[in-house]
Amino acid sequence: MKFLSIILLSFALLLETTLTTIPLVLISLLCLMVIYRENFLFLFGFAFGLFLDLTLFKTVGLSSLFFTVFLFLVLLYQKKFEIKTASFILIASFLGSLGFLLFMGYNNNVLSQAILSSIIGLVVFYFLKNSLIKNKFLISNF
Repeated sequence: MKFLSIILLSFALLLETTLTTIPLVLISLLCLMVIYRENFLFLFGFAFGLFLDLTLFKTVGLSSLFFTVFLFLVLLYQKKFEIKTASFILIASFLGSLGFLLFMGYNNNVLSQAILSSIIGLVVFYFLKNSLIKNKFLISNF
């Protein structure tokens, strides 16, 4: 589980630093937190936020702060909302991406990037959910 998380977050970090400004690390952290609900993801969010800031030459710690607060808010509302649904992922990734892009000072096409990131969030969520179901099925049949 931790290995899959590191691979997914590293791939998202690589894509976000080289190709796009869509917050792929935030989307990956959101999907991982919703599916696994493990506390080590706070540490991963902080560490990958630092790496993101260092590679993009931004103020160190801003992304880490946003990632940890966002993950905390997701876990805070798990009692009020059913967070393992596609609608929650769609809304949370849209609002999280919009907030992150505005917080980091991006000005170009913020709304379209937030919409695209919510669609990417749904794809990542379904990929992780299906891989988790397959892993449980393989382990139980072994």
